[in-house]
Amino acid sequence: MSKVLMISLDENILDPRSRVAARMGLYGVTQELHILIPNRLACHRSLSDRVSVEGTGGGKTRQFIRLLRRGRQLIRENQVDEITAQDPFFTGLVGFLLIVGKKILLEVQLHGDFYGSDYYKKGTIKQRIQYVLGRYILEKADRIRVPGERVRQSMLRLGVAAAKIVVQPVWVDTERLRSLLPRTDIHGRYPQFEKLFLVLSRFDPVKNIPWVIGVFANVVKARPRYGLVIVGEGGEKKKIHDTIVRHHLEHTVVLEPWTHDPLEDIKTADGLLFPSLSEGYGLVVMEAVALGTPVIMTDVGVAGYEAPRGPKVTIVPIGDKEAFYSGILAQSSI
Repeated sequence: MSKVLMISLDENILDPRSRVAARMGLYGVTQELHILIPNRLACHRSLSDRVSVEGTGGGKTRQFIRLLRRGRQLIRENQVDEITAQDPFFTGLVGFLLIVGKKILLEVQLHGDFYGSDYYKKGTIKQRIQYVLGRYILEKADRIRVPGERVRQSMLRLGVAAAKIVVQPVWVDTERLRSLLPRTDIHGRYPQFEKLFLVLSRFDPVKNIPWVIGVFANVVKARPRYGLVIVGEGGEKKKIHDTIVRHHLEHTVVLEPWTHDPLEDIKTADGLLFPSLSEGYGLVVMEAVALGTPVIMTDVGVAGYEAPRGPKVTIVPIGDKEAFYSGILAQSSI
C-alpha cells in the first residue's frame, strides 16, 4: 500500500460535511494518505482509518515554514513514498523542496488550464511569476496529473512528454445523479421567476461573473421574468454586488452563500451558466450534464471534450456576449 503526502489548498477538506472531505476519506481504501493544508487556524482531523488532514495555522510565511517542517516529519515517521501537490505554484514548490535529496516521487496536479492560453502569462505580476515558477516545477515533477483532455493537450503543446501526463477526471457518480429525485425545487424559493438560471462558482476574476451579469442584463430586457441565482463566496463578492446594482438587477439577480450540496438546485434550475475565462475541468458542468440540466458555457475546461456540444450543451467563444445571450434564450425555450 502506497503512503502519500498531499499538499492541498482546499480548506473544504477540513470540513467533514463537505463533498471533498468525503471523497478524500475514500482514498484510505487503497492508500495511506496524509493531507497538509496551509490555513489560518491549526487543526487536525481523521477522515477515515488511513486518511488524516491537518491545517498549519499562521500567516503566509509561517504556513510555508510549517508545511516544510511538518512535511519532513510525516515523511520521516511514515516512510512516505509519494508527494502530490495540488498546483505547480505554492504547493508545488513545497513538494519540490520536500523531495530534494530523497527518493520520493513528486506528482503535481494541474486543475487549471494555466498554460492553454495567455490569460496567466499576460496577467497580473503575481500570475506571471506563478506562470514561470509553475513551468519549472512541472519540469521537475515525475508525474503531472490533469483532470481532462483540454489540460492534457496544453501540456503536450508545452513540450511535456505524454508518458509523464496522467488524466484523472474528478469522479462523478453519473448513475446516482441521473436517478436523483429532488426534495426541493429552486423555483419554490423564487416563485416570481418564470425561468431560473444558476451560477455556482468561487468568486474569482477568472470565473468572469460580473461579465455574465452584464449578459443577463440584456436577457431580462427580452425576458423580464427570468431570474439568475449566483451561489458562491470569494474575494470578488463586492464587485459582483456592485455590478448587480449598476445594472439595476437587484430584483432579478440573487446572491446566495456557498452550499455543500447544490445538486437539487442544479437539477431543478432551467439552466447552468459557466462563463469562465480559463478552466482546467468543470465539475459542476459534468454534474449538470448528468442531471439533464441545460448548460451554456464558454469554450473552457470540459467544453468540447468531456462535455461535447449537443442539444443541452451550448459552447460559445470566451468573451462573446452575443453568443452567450443567444445561448441562454435558445436553451430556455427547450
